[in-house]
Amino acid sequence: MAMKRLLVIVTLMLSILALPAAALAETLYVKKSGTKLQSEASASSKVVETLASGTAVEVVKKSGRFYQVTAAGGKKGWIFKFKLTAKAPSGGGGGGSLLDALGGQQMAAKESASGSSIRGLSPISEQHAKSKGISKESINAVKAMEEFKVSAQEVDAFLKAGKLGEYAQ
Repeated sequence: MAMKRLLVIVTLMLSILALPAAALAETLYVKKSGTKLQSEASASSKVVETLASGTAVEVVKKSGRFYQVTAAGGKKGWIFKFKLTAKAPSGGGGGGSLLDALGGQQMAAKESASGSSIRGLSPISEQHAKSKGISKESINAVKAMEEFKVSAQEVDAFLKAGKLGEYAQ
């Protein structure tokens, strides 16, 4: 009985080893537009191509926090694993928030404890602030914060300087 079990296990192992690499490949999708396909498993390496949100890639190899992939057109390179997802992103996505760059998740206003914390001052909130004696200067400061934008290059520099995300060692 033990010999029969050993024979079954050896046969299974040989079957798995005989499978073509394509059968073992995993398809993942790029989470955010502007994701870099790097020449090496390092965020500091040369950028081979910039990929759009939803682009399907085939995982060839995994090395730490980077995956070697083959993108459309046969281009090969490395992507930080947290920039990939098993589910094809729905919709146009690619908004580009700081949380996206850090691998965070988007949150709908209805999921927030305070919708105004996401949307900023509504006309009603602004009127309430005025009725409570909040200065015009403070209201304008909040509006200025709402307009503040951070570019993808600034986020990348921040991550690199802080050794965060794909730059962490």
